[in-house]
Amino acid sequence: MLTEFTLELQAGRSFFLPKFTGYIARAIFLHMVRWVNPGASAKLHEPNMMKPYSTTPLRFRSKEKTSEGYLLDPEYPCILRIRLLDEEYAQYLIEYLLEKDNVMVGENELQIASVKVRSERYENLEKDFKPVNAFRLYFKTPTYLSTMGSGYYGVFPEPLKIFPSLMRLWNLYSTATVYDKREFLEYKEWLARNLGVTQHKIETRIAFMGKKKAVGFVGWATYETKDVESQWYRVTQTLARFAEFSNIGGNRTGGFGVVKFQPKPGEGCR
Repeated sequence: MLTEFTLELQAGRSFFLPKFTGYIARAIFLHMVRWVNPGASAKLHEPNMMKPYSTTPLRFRSKEKTSEGYLLDPEYPCILRIRLLDEEYAQYLIEYLLEKDNVMVGENELQIASVKVRSERYENLEKDFKPVNAFRLYFKTPTYLSTMGSGYYGVFPEPLKIFPSLMRLWNLYSTATVYDKREFLEYKEWLARNLGVTQHKIETRIAFMGKKKAVGFVGWATYETKDVESQWYRVTQTLARFAEFSNIGGNRTGGFGVVKFQPKPGEGCR
């Protein structure tokens, strides 16, 4: 089961937040898990593990903008979204919310004013196929992609850099179809031959995480195929919808790679 928690938080006073708050959202989530189950929290800190969650940057109104960030306006709610790929961690969040009515951002306490929960079965993502020859992904926060054998990250949404990685993540947590090594390699071959970017509006952005920074791309890209009847195109659309829960690329647990999937009717998106 895929689960998205949307928390409406209310601050008691103004305080400054950085321009990019994805890593703050991640810290809040990890604290919540640690409060319920320290062992599960420690597991989420393990290196070289594809994590079963993603976050979005905090959404809030500001009273003032500075070169370092924004002064949060406490008259308006601050929105936190956490997406979970594994039901085990959804249960930890539920346990926290049953016991606690606040979260901390540094030394600042925010009351949890409301919680909305949206869930989706992996099986339903597979069933909800749109038989059109193109779809679009909107990259809402900076996204960067690993490049094999290179010290640089990819800053263009190439199919072969996005969808195989999503399939690996899907295979780890899906309660529906899982693809073996042979199928994985067959899928990569199909992508190389049959799926391309036909339109895009992409630009790069720098996001700061404390003293660290990362360059990623934002905007949108249209993916098109002439092989609409292929099972692999159905899988590609499934993975694109899955990405709305998982995020895409590097540091996806810290608010990078937030995407929106949109199927396009007719003959593509031109």
